[in-house]
Amino acid sequence: MNFPKVTINKRKFAIIVLVVLVIAVVLALYFIKRNEGFENDGSSKALSNALVDATSLTPSKGECAVILFYAPWCGHCKTFKPVFQEVMEELNGKKTKNNKTLKIKMVNCDEEKELGKKYDVAAYPTVKILGDDGSVIEYEGSREKEALKKALVSDN
Repeated sequence: MNFPKVTINKRKFAIIVLVVLVIAVVLALYFIKRNEGFENDGSSKALSNALVDATSLTPSKGECAVILFYAPWCGHCKTFKPVFQEVMEELNGKKTKNNKTLKIKMVNCDEEKELGKKYDVAAYPTVKILGDDGSVIEYEGSREKEALKKALVSDN
């Protein structure tokens, strides 16, 4: 069986390669922009340490853990995460209204799917407050910085 000979001249080949490269660059830029502002956003070292795995969420005696469950692709998370980070920088290690030490963390639910399931995270962003007695409360207050701070620590 004889197959027809296909010939592509050098110019057509170069155009095809150029089109493929342009598409690849556009897709790469799209994915970079979509995830902008999350995992490696130049924040302080304390913030990078705030990203957690399954072993670091449970508060010790005398602690209260405040956890942001988020997804990098979520628009609401992209808006709320910087606010949460500011609160984290200001309050991590401070005392709560109940004289517990705050332990503030973030969980990327795309990377830690099992943690999202364990804590019944149904939407993003979700903030859960974990007590040293095993209690889990979902924060349903305002997502503004001052409201979140006020909900966590006393005014004095």
